[in-house]
Amino acid sequence: GNRQSWALLLSTFSLVFAAEFGDKSFLATIGLSLAQNPFAVTLGSIAGHGIATALAVISGALVSRYLSEKVMGYIGGSLFLTFALTT
Repeated sequence: GNRQSWALLLSTFSLVFAAEFGDKSFLATIGLSLAQNPFAVTLGSIAGHGIATALAVISGALVSRYLSEKVMGYIGGSLFLTFALTT
């Protein structure tokens, strides 16, 4: 119901905010806003993050038809570790 929707919204916001706070794109946005129009940087950042998130959600919905959540967890964890070790 409506209460579950709000709980999901809050949970998703909290997860994304915590993951994004202090990462490379966060720091790059700070630097960009120091040198450029902060309003334009804000709009560009919101648009870029929104489109990236939409692609992630759509991809997740499509992939979930073929792979279990457990398999996706293994793939995601492996990719995370690979990126961590190579960057």
